[in-house]
This record gives sequence, structure tokens and C-alpha cells, in this order.
Amino acid sequence: MILHRYRPTHESDSTITTKAKLRGAASLPPARLLMRRWTLTALLGTWVMFVSVASGLLAESPSAQADPDAKIMANPGELTLSWLQLGLPRMLDFSTTDVSDDFAMPLPTGFRPTRLRGLIHAPVNIAGGYLEIDDDRGAFLAAVSMPAQSVDQVVVPFDVDIAAAHTGDTTVGLSFIVRQANPQYQNCGPGQTLRVTDLTTVFSGAEPAPTSIATYFPSVLARVILYAPTDADRSEQQAVLTLAAALARAYRPQPVAISVAEQPRGATPPAAGPLARAVLVERGTAGLDIAAAGTPDALLRVSGRDDQLTTQASLLINQVQNLAQTPHARVDQAGSRSGAPADTATFEQLHMSGKAEVLRTGGLTVGADRAALSSGRIDSVRVHLLADYTPVAKEDSATVMIRAGTTVVFTSALGDSGRLDATFELPAPVLAERIVLNFALTYTPRMICSPMIAPITFQLDPRSTLTVHRGGHATGGFGSLPSEFGPNFVVALDGSGPGQLNYASRLVVDMARAGSADLTPRVVDIKSAAESNIGALIVANSTTLKQTALNPPVSGDQSSISLDLPTVLRADVGSGLGTIQAFADAPRDRTVVLVTTTAGWPLVDPLLTYIEQLPDGWSQLTGDVLAAGAQGVPADMSIRDNRVAGSAGQSSPAPPLGWILGVLGAFALGVVGAWLWLRRGRSAG
Repeated sequence: MILHRYRPTHESDSTITTKAKLRGAASLPPARLLMRRWTLTALLGTWVMFVSVASGLLAESPSAQADPDAKIMANPGELTLSWLQLGLPRMLDFSTTDVSDDFAMPLPTGFRPTRLRGLIHAPVNIAGGYLEIDDDRGAFLAAVSMPAQSVDQVVVPFDVDIAAAHTGDTTVGLSFIVRQANPQYQNCGPGQTLRVTDLTTVFSGAEPAPTSIATYFPSVLARVILYAPTDADRSEQQAVLTLAAALARAYRPQPVAISVAEQPRGATPPAAGPLARAVLVERGTAGLDIAAAGTPDALLRVSGRDDQLTTQASLLINQVQNLAQTPHARVDQAGSRSGAPADTATFEQLHMSGKAEVLRTGGLTVGADRAALSSGRIDSVRVHLLADYTPVAKEDSATVMIRAGTTVVFTSALGDSGRLDATFELPAPVLAERIVLNFALTYTPRMICSPMIAPITFQLDPRSTLTVHRGGHATGGFGSLPSEFGPNFVVALDGSGPGQLNYASRLVVDMARAGSADLTPRVVDIKSAAESNIGALIVANSTTLKQTALNPPVSGDQSSISLDLPTVLRADVGSGLGTIQAFADAPRDRTVVLVTTTAGWPLVDPLLTYIEQLPDGWSQLTGDVLAAGAQGVPADMSIRDNRVAGSAGQSSPAPPLGWILGVLGAFALGVVGAWLWLRRGRSAG
């Protein structure tokens, strides 16, 4: 029997109805007909504008980025990982020749590196040469020829053998050196640059099954799934959140995907898969156990009752699990590496070091996590900078300028003393989660270009210091975290929808990656979290929030929302709104992160995915509200925290929500206006 697709030859009911309406419209008076056409045209124009905006936003959505679930085992025994997956830079820029740039590449357990792949860009002001690749012992591994500066060789792929590289237990050392074919007068010419991007390493080997707690978490990991009972109590929820924060910090800067899955109490989770681990958190006899040790089904079971559960995570929090070289261990008392940091720390203590060779222009960048300076709130930092440099003759000139973010904090000429001793302040507006100092150096010799010219050397003294001034008030905006949550904060889930523990865990992971601050969550009820005097992460719908005294930047119910602008904006956006908000709770002098929805919880899902797919994660958020409506298009915007949203160099990949609301409002008004006009026309008829 042959089936044919049904193709109606007669006009549909909707077509006949539409034609009848058009015939009726033709009999209307000219003025009314003109008005109706104008209204329909305006409505159509508004709709087209809305569709264009939504389409553009969807086109720019980060959903096309690498999926953490993507296959990494292309062939048996072969593992391919991008440098981004390994926590290494996305691109390498080489501004000088004959100087090595060294990298410690994480080594997956049971594997060896075999090949290095990437893209080499056409060099700027380097006439011929190659990029040399050595291992950490200086042994030559490979060389990549620089592409010629032509249209068809702007970017050239390369694939080289690095199987001979010396490997350590957990890392492989690689050095990159730019070699120039004609170096006689390279110092006198314009600035030189070579860029390498899209680096990927191919490994060969096999992943061994974990046999003990010490080997359960390898040096390279793609995913961790934390399993909790669907009816998890607060101690189980708290243990899950604590483990999520500890694992995110331990693997930082690797972007390990850490999520929470709920299952019936007593069930056994499925096998995790390659480069993945499963952890089951469930109340029971206190301890950590590897079930099915030595098999692909190996599972870490963390158990205990009440505070015992979180205590078991202390091995991972303090990163001393290597001592537990058996399938079973128990922690009787939780320990902590964290102590009260001193107000002053040296560059050496903060691992801030740098040296630059300068002729014409040069630079270096150093920085430290804010959490390494203080576990509390700070409102300024005094820098006592010491540096040595090659003395500059009186006939020559040299300068140094230092920026913190986009703010110039110090400038000076470099003279013949060869020593820089300076003190300057870093004000609160430049104190991000990572405090970074960018040095711009210049050196202009009086001598004309010749082989006798040499650059000067500028080197930081490790005895330089940073001194914090404690104080200040709670700040809003995503940029205030995770510092405002360190070291302790509360978490509350209202239970109005499934997956709330997963939402909270993913946000804790996002914040933990943004800085080195210790994050110690304590799960409480909604009322306690709303009234607490320490930072809070609250996951609750709009109905629950009405029962608290919290005053977030965006509130509402169903399609009606309010924006806490200097003059409050109220609107009906036609559908619910999911938001993640970071705001200062002034009455309690603390910062609150709120995950909420005015309708269903699926509205929140695209927001978490958006953060996880940003190249710099939480650190790349610029405002104080991340919101999405029915279209699922996230918008990062600022309602109260204009300073954070207006910071230079951080542009939001989506336009402000206010603009989207304006488009939605215009569309809604157009619909209402058209409906009223047509209704009046029918009534008159």
C-alpha cells in the first residue's frame, strides 16, 4: 500500500474567515479603514522588531560553545583535550624573541602526551623564523614554521609530535620560544608579536579505575556528579554544597562541570564514565568509602549524620585526601588551613613576581586573589612597591606607569639609581576579586639603531608589600562575590520546585571558581536566611519572597514585575521572569544572591547555563541582575549597581533587560490597541 501526503485543494476555514474579514474591512469608512491599516502596520512592525531582537540574541547566545558532555575519547586509548579544558590560556601572545614562556600542562592519570595541535597566526614585524617547543628539561620537541604574511596564510594549523616530552606525576612542562631568522636589528624596529590559539593536546593511554580515596579524584577531570536523596535533609544538602565548593576550588582553573542529581534514597548511581566521578551523599555511618573499588563502577560514598556529613568533606576541603590510600576512611574532627591573615603580605607570599626586558615599550602583569589578602571586607589597599632596573643614563629616557583595571594608580620616570621605591593606594572601586597590577614600561635610548643597543631589565622585588585597610559596607552586584560570602554564608531552599539543590550547587561552583576564597555554606530555613546578618544564597519563588523583608532589585508575580530604579518601574511582560540577583541588603549590612522566578522554575535553567558557558564564568557578569523570560534569552543588566555594570572592558553579550522590556511593552501595547480598535469596529458594525 502506498501512502500519499494529504494536500487539501480547498481553502481552509481560517483562509475563508480571513477573506471575509477583508471583504468586510473594504466596506468600512475611509478614515476607519486607514486607522485600522495603521494599527495593523504598527503591530506588524513591532512584532518584526521583537522577532529580530530575539533572533539576534539567540544567535549570539553562548549555547554554541563547547558542551561539557561532548565526547573526549574520539578513539580507544586516545584522549583529546583543549587547553581550555586543561585550565590553560586560550591564546598565547609572544612579544619578544629568544625568551621562553613556560607552562605546566596537567597530565591525565594513565596517559602520556603525544601531539600538540593549534593555530599559528601570521607574525607581526617578524621576518621569518619558527616557534620552538621544548620540555621542562630543555629538550627539543618540535618546531613550527611561522606563516608568511599573506592573505592565504593569516592563520595556519599545526600538528606536532611531543611524545618525547619529560612527564612528571601530574604535569608536563612545555616551553615556547620564538626564534627569528634575522635578529641583527630586531630591537630597533617596531613591536613584534606572534599569536598562537586553539591549542589542543592529544594523549594516549588508559584511565585506571580508582582503588582508594587518594586516587579517586585524578589531576584532570571533566565532570563530577554529586548524588543526593530526593528527600535530602539539611545536613545532606549542606554536605553536597560543601563538596561542590571544595571540588571547584581544588580543580581551579580547570572548568570541571559539577552538578547535583537527585535519586530515591538508597539507590545506587550509574557509572560516571570517562574522566568523570560520581559521589553519593547520604546519611548513615560516618565515613568515606569507595564502593566497587578498582572497577569502572567505582563510587565514592560520603555518609554521616548531622554535622558528621560535612566533617567527612574535610579531607577534600584541605586537599589531603592523598593520605587516605585505602578504600575507607573516617574524619573525626574537621580541620582548616585557613587562619586569620595578616594585614600586610609580601609579593613573595602572594606569589607575585615579574621581570621584563624593555626597549621602546614593554610590560608585565602581576596579581593576587583578594581572598589571599583578607577573609573579611576591605575598602582600600596600600602598595609599597620595590623594583630593580638597569640604570638609565641621563641622555636616555624611561618611564613606568601602573594601572589597576583601567585606573592609573602610579607613574614615574626611571633614572640612573636603578631602584624604584614607591607607595600608592588602590581605592575600593578597583578592588575586584583578583587584584591585578599592569605595568607599562618605556625605554628610549639616545643612540641610533645599532647592534650595540640593548634593552633594560625591570624586575619586581619580592619584598614589596600589599597592606589592606579593613572596613566598608556591603556592596551589590556580581562583582562583589565571592568575597562577600567568605568565609561563611547561609543557604536556603524553599522547596517550591525540583532541582533547587542543583541550582544552589552550580552557583556555589561558579562563585568558587571566581576566586580563592573559602566558601563554607550552612543550610537554614528561608526565614533564618532572610533575617541573617551574614551573606546568603536564597533559592525561592516570588510567592515565598513576599513573606520576607528582602528587597531585591527585581520583584513581581507571574507576568507583573517591578524594577527598583530611582523611580520604580512596573510592567507586565506577558510571561514569567526567572532571575539571579546579587544585591546589598543594607539593613543587615550583607550581600544576598537570590535565585527566583515569578512563574515556573524552568525559567532559571538558561541563566545557569549562560554563566557556565561564559569564557570567564561568574567573573564576566557585569551587573546585579541576570534575567530571562519565556524566550530563554539571558540579559545581564544593572538596576542598582551602576558602578559594576559600567566598568570598562566588560561588555554584556546581551542588551539591557530594560530595552527588551521596552520592546515587549511596545508589542503588548500594540496588541491591546489593535484588539480594542477591532472590537470597537465589530461593535459598531
